[in-house]
Amino acid sequence: MRVFKEEQRFTQWWLIAIFTIVILGILLNFFSYEKPLQQFSTFSIVSKTIGIIIGVGIFLVKMHTRIDKSGIEVWFSPFRFTRKSFTWKELEKAHTRKYKPVTEYGGWGIRGLSKPKAYNVKGNKGIQLKTRKGRYFLIGTQQPDNVDRVIRRYFNNSEQ
Repeated sequence: MRVFKEEQRFTQWWLIAIFTIVILGILLNFFSYEKPLQQFSTFSIVSKTIGIIIGVGIFLVKMHTRIDKSGIEVWFSPFRFTRKSFTWKELEKAHTRKYKPVTEYGGWGIRGLSKPKAYNVKGNKGIQLKTRKGRYFLIGTQQPDNVDRVIRRYFNNSEQ
């Protein structure tokens, strides 16, 4: 049995630069006062702390993709609620394609609160899925050739 697994992280240089500047700005603002805990309100301190945690946390998030004989599964760790699974029987179409992350989905991450939906981290290549119910879902990948081989193997064998 062939199993395809891929893990991706947010490692774009421009994203790292933005979050580094934001975190440094927050820290510089906070420590520029002689007694920062007395100068800021509780809300301000909490919001700055949350900003730093989110800024650092974004680099700890990983997108996992698994393709095997049962279907395709994707999720962002450590967030269990992001898990999406598609069995081969519920898919009408599955193939890789080039896409435009910003214009088609509004960027990277968990995208498309309505239709269509996408999970992507970087790049412009993905696995395009269409369910038998007519729903579309795109999963970003950095290994489109390997994904194509695995999809051809399982998807074509499951069609009946």
